[in-house]
Amino acid sequence: MLPHVSTIEPPAPADDHIATAEDVAELNRMAVERSAAFARVAGAVVLVVGAFGALAWLWLTVRLQLRLDDRGSGVGSFGDLELDTSFLERIDVASSYVELLVVSALAGGLGLGLRAAADYQVARTGGSLTGYRVGDDLSTPDDHDDLVLERTDPPGA
Repeated sequence: MLPHVSTIEPPAPADDHIATAEDVAELNRMAVERSAAFARVAGAVVLVVGAFGALAWLWLTVRLQLRLDDRGSGVGSFGDLELDTSFLERIDVASSYVELLVVSALAGGLGLGLRAAADYQVARTGGSLTGYRVGDDLSTPDDHDDLVLERTDPPGA
């Protein structure tokens, strides 16, 4: 015969240590807000990289057109008919770096998309995009309460 095994009930946990549905929802919202903050920063970085790429394209295009002017006669004016550089050569040179502009535009669009998706996710989960929470005071203090003017003597007086 088997020995009798008594069942021991674990002690009932305290109510403050049990996660409720509200606790889990709040933790999920906070996790989404934190990841959205990272996505906003990453989106801003990608947007800045795209802007630098567009500026680089503009710089290269202008510099190459000026180099074409230097290659021709001594006049050096943009589009002068006396130059040896034809209009088609200028288009060829300008189009050689268009891929840099396209990639920069794609990077800018990706950066804006990351930021928009992050903001949408925070708003969708009930977070705050502005930093205001339910119950925050939105009233502004009186303008004259913040400013206190005192007369001071100049240093040499």
